[in-house]
Amino acid sequence: MMKPDYDDGDLLIKRVANGWLLVASSDDAVPQAYVFEDSEGEYGMHESLYNLLASQFECYFQSKRRGGLKLSLTCLSKEEEELR
Repeated sequence: MMKPDYDDGDLLIKRVANGWLLVASSDDAVPQAYVFEDSEGEYGMHESLYNLLASQFECYFQSKRRGGLKLSLTCLSKEEEELR
């Protein structure tokens, strides 16, 4: 069986039974695996993906003095948001 070859900075994100699996590589180190586990409740899968994206792509997000991506999680549907 062939093993994957990860370059520095490569990320692999996959949905698994209990959350999201992240495999991250850096420099010469062996790739590290992390699970962002789903929380309880209706939006558990959404929250775990939010946490993964926020932790791994923080440098691309808007800050106090810099523009960038905005990430938010809501329990409202688009229709409910439009009614507000």
